[in-house]
Amino acid sequence: MKVAIIGSGAMGSLFGGLLAGVTDTCLYDVYATHIEAIQKHGLIMSQDDKKNIIPVRATTKPEEIGLMDAVIIFVKYPYTRSAMQDAMVSSIGPETLVVTVQNGIGNVEIIKEFVPEKQIVYGLSTLTSDMEGPGHIEMTTRKKVPTCIWPLNGEITDKVQSFSEIMNKAGLNTEITKDVDRQIWQKLMVNASENTLCALLRQNVTRIIDNASSFEIAKQIIFEVADVAQAKGISIGREEGLQHVINVTRSVPQHVPSMAIDLKNKRKTEIACLNEAIVAEGDRLGVPTLMTATVARMIRSIEDNYDNLVY
Repeated sequence: MKVAIIGSGAMGSLFGGLLAGVTDTCLYDVYATHIEAIQKHGLIMSQDDKKNIIPVRATTKPEEIGLMDAVIIFVKYPYTRSAMQDAMVSSIGPETLVVTVQNGIGNVEIIKEFVPEKQIVYGLSTLTSDMEGPGHIEMTTRKKVPTCIWPLNGEITDKVQSFSEIMNKAGLNTEITKDVDRQIWQKLMVNASENTLCALLRQNVTRIIDNASSFEIAKQIIFEVADVAQAKGISIGREEGLQHVINVTRSVPQHVPSMAIDLKNKRKTEIACLNEAIVAEGDRLGVPTLMTATVARMIRSIEDNYDNLVY
């Protein structure tokens, strides 16, 4: 099976590097320095004191990707449309699976602008990875955690099954499950609380949970997300959601989410598909989301004023 990663940052490179060991894989990204480093030296994948160098095809030119059996969209939400435009140049045909395990909600709707539902597979991964430098990622998850997928039209074809098998062969612990929406909302609890608070408070995930003040803010957001999920018919209790976030945090100690890096580097964040999307759903369903909205406005205010920050 030929697989392309569209958006080969920390997470895309993690998936691509693991897949390269078991199948024909191509990494695509517009970050030229990163791709050039991979082309020259291979992809460095490290964890603690262990380091592997993975030879993998990589390019910044969409026409060089070629037709693929599956493409995995791994850009951040603000870039999903441009990533799909690039992928359509050569890699996506009428039989190609288009897979998204991106953060948040709303990416599937953008992908549907380009391909029919029968080609779309959506889900999530709870793996984490940090970019250490061009051509080098650090795998930060310490436990075996799942990647969950489901075909958007509900039909588990031979190709979907083959894709899952390749993912598992690569060590990506992949499950095809109808329960994917529930798990997406569980991950939203993590992202809406920890990604945002790590960005605002300049802390890693462990410190957010271990500090009493930030934990109370995170807990309120988690409870609000649980309430919205319940109103949508997705059964996630408040305390269950809170324990899930704590468990995920303990599996990735000291991890710094990408939103913190984005604010530091004055880049667009994923706030639109996280807190802002949750607030919109809450408004639609009549569920209060005061803390989720407040944190969203703080992130958006910083993002809108990058040129006016005093420090």
